[in-house]
Amino acid sequence: MMQDELNQGRVSELDTGTCRQLLGSHSIGRLAFNADPSPEVLPVNYTVHDAILFRTGEGAKHDAAVSRRAATFEVDGSDAARRSGWSVMVHGTLDIVEVSADALQMLPQPLPGGSRDYLVRLTVERISGRRIPPEAGWALPLHVWRGRDASDLMG
Repeated sequence: MMQDELNQGRVSELDTGTCRQLLGSHSIGRLAFNADPSPEVLPVNYTVHDAILFRTGEGAKHDAAVSRRAATFEVDGSDAARRSGWSVMVHGTLDIVEVSADALQMLPQPLPGGSRDYLVRLTVERISGRRIPPEAGWALPLHVWRGRDASDLMG
């Protein structure tokens, strides 16, 4: 076994198709970009159509898109009980997409509500993902819990 494999433990790389599938199966992720005076990481609800698309209003995300800044988008999932999880990162460039008001209304409504009249696109330049599978020896429970405090499992 190579030293890199030992250092990585149970972490494995995801192929591009799996990364795209995971992106398409969620609706909220985190957008990271450099803003003034410090980097920002902000949650956004999004859709995927050959790019990451989300609505925004005036502010840091809009300014980053107008300036065509580099950004990273991240979405993930985890299962603490199984000590497993995955993450997908998309690296690209932000910009504003001109669309009609009617087309904009067909996109997911931003979670905070309010006026979000700009459509931002993160062009996919690079996509990567990692997965931590469940620990060895973990198995689905084959019993049904009957007691509220799980005392029926104690013996």
